[in-house]
Amino acid sequence: MGSSVERDNPPPRRKSCEACRAAKRRCDLALPACFRCTRRNVACVYPGLPPLDLIPEMLALFNQTEMADPCVAQFAFDAPPTFQTPAPPRQASPSPLGNRPQNSHLSAAHPEGYEITHVRTNPHAPLSEIMASRFQYAIDTLSDTPRRMVVENQTPWSHRELYSGGMPKVMQDAYACCALYITKNPLNAPVITSHIHTRHQELILSPLPTSAPDLLAHTHALLIYRIMHLFDPDLHNALTTSTFDALSMSALESAAALLFSSTHFPPESEPTDKLIHGTSILPSTLESTMHFWKLWVFEESARRTILFTFYFLQIVRLLRGERNLFCDGKLGLLHSWYFSAYLWNAPSALDFAVAWTEREHYIVRNIDFSQVLREAQPGDVDCFGKMLLVTSQGIDKIQEWFSARGSLLS
Repeated sequence: MGSSVERDNPPPRRKSCEACRAAKRRCDLALPACFRCTRRNVACVYPGLPPLDLIPEMLALFNQTEMADPCVAQFAFDAPPTFQTPAPPRQASPSPLGNRPQNSHLSAAHPEGYEITHVRTNPHAPLSEIMASRFQYAIDTLSDTPRRMVVENQTPWSHRELYSGGMPKVMQDAYACCALYITKNPLNAPVITSHIHTRHQELILSPLPTSAPDLLAHTHALLIYRIMHLFDPDLHNALTTSTFDALSMSALESAAALLFSSTHFPPESEPTDKLIHGTSILPSTLESTMHFWKLWVFEESARRTILFTFYFLQIVRLLRGERNLFCDGKLGLLHSWYFSAYLWNAPSALDFAVAWTEREHYIVRNIDFSQVLREAQPGDVDCFGKMLLVTSQGIDKIQEWFSARGSLLS
């Protein structure tokens, strides 16, 4: 018999498409369209997942600015890269950057003779030197996401205190899959691969939540599954051999787009100093700032999650070798987030309040790092900031920036 928690949070199940439900007919739940809809030549829409042909219109709302800034050159390939899924290497392979080691499978001996493999594989597509200078740092960081989620209870876009009061069911499942993923070995690989793939598929076909906290958790879970599918050869093969890939991308875009509409961003019309030192929407005293911390943790996680989702989807398309990729310098979004390691890494409400009132911090708008590069110090930069700084400026420039301030990019 299941526990009360399990009864209150039943696992998502695939539901009949809208057409079969309206006709009160049995649906075979096939993807991307069920047999009945295919035979009748009608649109097959599953609850919670918009039709694939509506996704571009939905995302067009976030791409109103003219794409004039030539990030296009940075996305150009001399020859399209191809996915490769070689046998897991036993030793680290050389990095395209030369001066940054590439992640590899990290193995620990098991007493029965086989190895427990902490899966952190190389990207499936080779990157050009220009591409590697901007994206390899982020790719290396992304590959470590499942381990960080389990060991540190956080990711660069999900604060470690976010789920301290309770983790929604979708994130409980994703968390458990991360724990399985980092203990994957040749003996348990088929079972773990099937389990993760199934959980991912169930989440994709479940309706999008209506509350902001549940929607944020839903987006986090989709990101975690997608990252595991990107870096694990077995999961990658399961993803790309069916229409599951297109559904996964669409579900993630839809979740991030809906989250965008319910997230607060610091208004651009107000001066930065007023935003930092207090207005009607921000605290100005130590006590009020301590009470503000939990709300800030949620809102900042949401802001970073939205930005990171569209950033991550561009990386996926890049590694798949898609052509005609463009970038307007801000991923088509009008957004902002707090660029301050002292705020993000504060271990308590009091530490957060002290950092808020006594330390310098910045609001980065639309990937504009000009103030950060002029005024910030290495201690101001957390992992999320490093990823986007390197992508925006190139690893050589950011390494020089850290070095000029007596530090190293780690």
